[in-house]
Amino acid sequence: MTGVDGDLFTLSFAQRRLWFLHALDPTGHAHSTERWFRVTGALDVGALQRAVDALAARHEALRTVFPDTADGPVQCVRPAGRIAVRTLRGARDEAAARRRAAEFLRRPFDIAEGPLLRIAVLPLGPDDRMLVLSAHLLAADGWSHNVLLEELGLLYRAALAASPGQDRLAPLPVQYADWGAWQYEQLTSARRAGLLDWWRAELAGAPLVLDLRAEAEAPDPAVRPSPDGGRIRQVLGPELGAAVRGLAGTQRQTVFTVLLSAFAVALAHRADQPRLVLGLAVANRDQPQVQRVLGFFVNTVALHLDLTGDPGFDRLLTRVAATVAAAHGHRDLPFDELVAALAPPGVPGRSPVVQVNFAHHPAGSLGALELPGCTVRELPVDHGPGKFELTVRVVESADDGLVVWGEYGAGALHEQDVQEVLTAYQEVLRSTTVTPDAPLSALLPRAERAGEAGLSPSPNEARLR
Repeated sequence: MTGVDGDLFTLSFAQRRLWFLHALDPTGHAHSTERWFRVTGALDVGALQRAVDALAARHEALRTVFPDTADGPVQCVRPAGRIAVRTLRGARDEAAARRRAAEFLRRPFDIAEGPLLRIAVLPLGPDDRMLVLSAHLLAADGWSHNVLLEELGLLYRAALAASPGQDRLAPLPVQYADWGAWQYEQLTSARRAGLLDWWRAELAGAPLVLDLRAEAEAPDPAVRPSPDGGRIRQVLGPELGAAVRGLAGTQRQTVFTVLLSAFAVALAHRADQPRLVLGLAVANRDQPQVQRVLGFFVNTVALHLDLTGDPGFDRLLTRVAATVAAAHGHRDLPFDELVAALAPPGVPGRSPVVQVNFAHHPAGSLGALELPGCTVRELPVDHGPGKFELTVRVVESADDGLVVWGEYGAGALHEQDVQEVLTAYQEVLRSTTVTPDAPLSALLPRAERAGEAGLSPSPNEARLR
């Protein structure tokens, strides 16, 4: 096997869990991230290839493969490797190019052989192209994409000028494998035991199943999701984005806390439970040495959110901020070890402990691709499976204000379930920005609060009081 031709390292905790998930779903579709761009101008594909070569030389993560050896899976850093920039011809219009690009990007990743980054250019006309790339999470997490796109643009500029691209970038003090080894050193037996004790206490009494499926009647078959799940996009607009930022400022909270708290309200009303557990991906990049290192650093923490007592939304913000801070302070325990320690009863088809995840992407945090001599516009990717049963991502956009994505996995939820959750979330956000001291029971979506003869309390109101 060519995958063992290189330096071998133990999988990091994050890689260990992701390798296992990939083994369960070798297509890799749910464990990769795609970025699509429309590029107009004189794109030099040769210079782009040289930039990608320099990027792979700089970042070991792009040259790492994951063979399964006699001693188990390892990460193998190859001394060199070329990631070819493919040119995919034959598309006469954007629709055909999208189909061709999707075909290319969604071939299963072979994590034992690599490469774990794909990039292609699809000509559409003179000085008009689509540029698409896909990276397996083992090579690049969400934070990594910001770095990858920025450095790809800088290295492309250097390639055009025929100058050494590495001279434009500060040398990396460490690589991903160094961080993985450091992480093992930090998580001593005593530290692991202390973290487990804290998490057991934190999640004591928390419901470990969150069911968002409609119960009243079967969903319309015409709007059921595909077998692989899907994505729904809602543009909430710049006005609501400004209102959320204003509320965060007056309440002396972060925008993230406001967005997460409103999401918790919408979920609590729908699931009819005043306590819930949500997943939050933490970046694990507090050390300055790893800020610009590509790789998979992410760990999931379980947030036990308490909405009991029907507090005002402003009081809920304080509760949620405290919960997030405490969870972040205990984030070093690998999520799979927490699941194993809690040993929740298995529910067929459901993720253990956490079924719903939340993510917030401030403006500029997803990275942007800049190619000299070209105009680059990112295209939304509104298809493909979710990585979990449901992940709601809120993206702050300069043009659209707040954009909410609902990504759902195979077989967990119907499309109309996700659409209803997003609609309720939008209404809760609007209500809280108008009356931030309103009790949570008053923030129910109108469709739930309104009876045929006027407004009447729902069973959910009583549960939240």
